[in-house]
Amino acid sequence: MPDYKEFKFVLEQPDATREILIALLSQAGFEGFVETDEGFLAYTNQDLLPEQILASLDIPYQYTTKTVVAQNWNKTWEQQIKPLIIDNQIYIKTSFHPEKHYPYIITIDPKMSFGTGHHETTYLMIRQMLNMDFTGKSVVDMGAGTGVLSILAEMLGATEIYAIDNDKWAYENMLENFEKNNTSQIKAFHGDAQILTQLPPVDIFLANINRNILLNDLAAYNQRLKPDGQLVLSGFYTEDMPLLVEAAEQNGMVFEGQMQKNNWVSLKFKVNTSVSSITEYKSDI
Repeated sequence: MPDYKEFKFVLEQPDATREILIALLSQAGFEGFVETDEGFLAYTNQDLLPEQILASLDIPYQYTTKTVVAQNWNKTWEQQIKPLIIDNQIYIKTSFHPEKHYPYIITIDPKMSFGTGHHETTYLMIRQMLNMDFTGKSVVDMGAGTGVLSILAEMLGATEIYAIDNDKWAYENMLENFEKNNTSQIKAFHGDAQILTQLPPVDIFLANINRNILLNDLAAYNQRLKPDGQLVLSGFYTEDMPLLVEAAEQNGMVFEGQMQKNNWVSLKFKVNTSVSSITEYKSDI
C-alpha cells in the first residue's frame, strides 16, 4: 500500500476560494479534504502536483507537504474529523465514530470536513431546521453537498425531498451518505437551478450556497415555493445580509428572522402570498 502525501494549503481568502480549489483537486485524484482556518488539508497517494492542476486559476495559494505512512492513513484521517453535537439533539458522526444516544443520529462520510455541520453555514442551517415543522412537507435542498440537510429533513418528517448539487463529486458523495442513513424519501439530482423546472412546488426550500449564486437564483427559488412556503438561506457573511434581504423581498419573500455564528449568517423567509407566482413545470422525474 503506497504512502499518502498531505498537502497543507494556505489561502489569502479561504472562505471565498477554498471550495473551488477542493473541487478541482478532487477531480484530479485527491481523496480526502479537511478544512482549516487558513485553508485546507488535501491527501493523495498519487504523484500529483497542485500547480499543474490549478494552473488555470487566478487564485493565490501556498502549500507545504509531508508524507503520511500507509498504515497510519486511516488514523490520520479519523483524527481530523470530529463528531458533532448540535443543540443536544443531533449527533453527526462518521462510520468510524462511536454510536451515542441522541434524537437524531446522522452518519456522514465526507470527502471534506465541511458539509457535516462543522462549518458555520451548515451548522446554522441545521439549527434553523430544528425550529421548523417538516412533518409531511416537501423540500428542496439546493447545493446539497454531503446531503446532511436532506437526511435531517427526512428524519424531521419530510416526505418528499429533492437534493440538488452541480458538483459531480458532491453528488456521488451524497448518494453514498443517503444509502448509509437508509433514506427513502430523497431524490438526488446532478445539476443547478435549471433542475427546478422539473420539480413540483414545495413547502420548504433550503439553499446553503455562496452569495452570488443565491442572488442570481432567488427568483427561481421563489417560483418553486408553494404560496405558504418557507425559504432558508446561508453561505454568506453578516455584511451581505442587507443585500440578500432586499433581493429576497424583491422576489416575493417576507423576512422572518436570522441566526448568526461568528461572521456567518442564515436567513429565513416566507412567501409573500400577495405576489406569489408558481411557474408551470413538466416533471421528468
